[in-house]
Amino acid sequence: MINMKISNIGVSFQNKTVLKDISAVLKGGELTSIIGPNGTGKTTLIKSIARLIKSRGDVVLTDSHGNSLSKNSIAYVPQMSTTTTELSVFEMVLLGRVKDLTWKVEKHHIDAVTQMLKDLGLLSLSYFPFCKLSGGQRQLVTMAQALVSKPKVLLLDEPTSALDLRHQLQVLDIAQQYTKQTGAITLVVLHDLALVARYSDNILLLHDGKIVKKGLPKDVLDPNLLQEVYKVEVDVSVSNGGYTTVTPIRPIIPIRSSIVC
Repeated sequence: MINMKISNIGVSFQNKTVLKDISAVLKGGELTSIIGPNGTGKTTLIKSIARLIKSRGDVVLTDSHGNSLSKNSIAYVPQMSTTTTELSVFEMVLLGRVKDLTWKVEKHHIDAVTQMLKDLGLLSLSYFPFCKLSGGQRQLVTMAQALVSKPKVLLLDEPTSALDLRHQLQVLDIAQQYTKQTGAITLVVLHDLALVARYSDNILLLHDGKIVKKGLPKDVLDPNLLQEVYKVEVDVSVSNGGYTTVTPIRPIIPIRSSIVC
């Protein structure tokens, strides 16, 4: 089983501290959502784990025998952005194998990309320009690009933002299935707490650059805790189908004293 130990991660930009001594232990086969208000360090945390930004502390990734795994075991999927590349869908996914590519693209790379496109229902788009795809299709291709390298750790930064409901569920279904089938560790930044409740094995709740609580969805998605962190009154209930639902009701507006002139 893959294990990740995050110890005292801290990040500062100029004079501002974004993350303060973040520590956690994550296990293979589990999808962990990172939640919290805007500006609390969610994206910064997964970029630190991916070693895309400078940070204090340690991230140690080991296999079932205790052997250390390299940075190449990690795949990071950034927030969806517009791109003008004329590369085809096939070429975009092939870039996910870049660490193994040589001047000649070998058959096993071609086969891996073909199978990934088939698994994600994208095979018919193989030679379609990536820049001409819809937002949902682009996100699926980006997921394929990450997964074709068979990462031990999958880091997803707001993968459902700007997607319709169908594509939101499709992207998270893919992430969840990959996590369970391969025993990978998946960390995903999400804002929609209903999706968090639906897909998470564990949740990291961040606030002011610190972990407020880590645990099972039923423990972290506590109305009082969410109200304290998000400053929003919420209702947490269980649907007839057995799904936890989180419904925002109203923002909590601080009461200001009257000013008498």
